[in-house]
Amino acid sequence: MKLVFVTEARFVKDKEGNVYGSSSFNLNLWNRYLEAFSEIRVVARVDFDPDYQGNKDDLASSSQVSFIELPHYIGPLDYLKKRKEINQVINSNVNEPDSVYICRIPGNIGSLVIRRMRKIGRPFGVEVVGDPWDVFAPGSIKHPLRPFFRVKGYLSLKKSVAAAQAVLYVTKEALQKRYPSKTGAFTTFASDVKISKNIIALSEKKYAKKEAYSIISIGSLDQMYKGPDTLINAIKILKSHGLICTLTWLGDGKFMQSMKDLAASLDVQDQIFFKGNVNSEEVRENLKNSDLFVLASKTEGLPRAIIEAMAMGLPCIGTNIGGIPELLEQDVLVEKNNAEKLALKISSILQDESFYNKQSKRNLEETQQYLQENLDKKRVEFYEYLKNNATR
Repeated sequence: MKLVFVTEARFVKDKEGNVYGSSSFNLNLWNRYLEAFSEIRVVARVDFDPDYQGNKDDLASSSQVSFIELPHYIGPLDYLKKRKEINQVINSNVNEPDSVYICRIPGNIGSLVIRRMRKIGRPFGVEVVGDPWDVFAPGSIKHPLRPFFRVKGYLSLKKSVAAAQAVLYVTKEALQKRYPSKTGAFTTFASDVKISKNIIALSEKKYAKKEAYSIISIGSLDQMYKGPDTLINAIKILKSHGLICTLTWLGDGKFMQSMKDLAASLDVQDQIFFKGNVNSEEVRENLKNSDLFVLASKTEGLPRAIIEAMAMGLPCIGTNIGGIPELLEQDVLVEKNNAEKLALKISSILQDESFYNKQSKRNLEETQQYLQENLDKKRVEFYEYLKNNATR
């Protein structure tokens, strides 16, 4: 049976017709679905670039994975300009027989496809991976229409989830409470993190007193959702109090240069290292060589980066939003957009050997519930339900 998968992710097609995504949207992701489906059709934005030299690790197309290509756009204004054209592609292509439809939401594309599904009476499933109510919360982004985007996104997601025949959430409780499914719908929880036993550290990380500690954070810089500005300001505050920390940031995006400029303006540019997008092996190597993982997010689902850090035995600090409190203890949570409190929390864990070692041990133990084989069972149940109940 065929799967039609709808996503907000952006892709690039080269002159040979190969489509490339990112480390999060490549053939490794599709293989998860190909265990249940014979073929995948991906509904997504695709930008054609004849000069593009793709990384083989980012390849997203194959003999079993093809694309229903939507006009490429970036940002709300560009979306509005191309919405009519996008709708035309969706209306012409989205009604394939003997297919299961899964929309990864929130997002404009998912909302348009779901609207089409409802209009023609077609059943579908959704994967709920984020929360627009948090994404557009005060202080998260600077945009005159932020309050409008917040309410619109919240209502749209609530409506989409309530219309789905099956819902897979990436959180255990947080997203379920705000965006409940309809009575009788199949629901389950499964993080999109892929943790296998062979990448979990064999022992916890032991505290070591150092002249300079290494902090690591991971996330796209296409938006400011991961709070890089808050973390960089915290590094400055720690420096002013005599605690030297370096920060390695994994992830690329349009805000990278402005974050480099911020680091320079705070005179901590020699302590901040932006490495851009790296493959999964390099992610693990960087985590292994760090002392502390910090995620200063302004919005979150259930962040895979924290789970990957926990699997390496790293103590972690995160903001108390989204699904992060489901992963970390209250003692290592801070409020978002508060560099002072974040710096204080970093200082407390890096100067307390007992607390540091306790967090490392605890994180390794917690990782067990996110083992690939355990989560795969939940995903398979989700796919099988849709195959049996949501095709036409």
